[in-house]
Amino acid sequence: MSAKKTIRDLLATAAQPADRREARIAWVEEMLAKWWEAQREMGDRCTQAVERLSEEAFERLCDAEQAKVDAIMKAVKDAAERDLWPKAQYFGGI
Repeated sequence: MSAKKTIRDLLATAAQPADRREARIAWVEEMLAKWWEAQREMGDRCTQAVERLSEEAFERLCDAEQAKVDAIMKAVKDAAERDLWPKAQYFGGI
């Protein structure tokens, strides 16, 4: 193995933790943006529906919208609190 290749391999290996961290940070930022969008959409849908739906139908709609918001936040909380990440966020050696 040439010295250049050895150095390149060592540098690539040294950069992996930073690359992995950056990928996970990007994922969290993406998920939080999705969470904010889901929150906004929930507010819009519930606001539009409050006058036209029965109380029971409105509650079902709001519960369904809240479930979407909660699912996004659950993924973020699992990563933060339990170190559980989506499959794509696992890397060899971690």
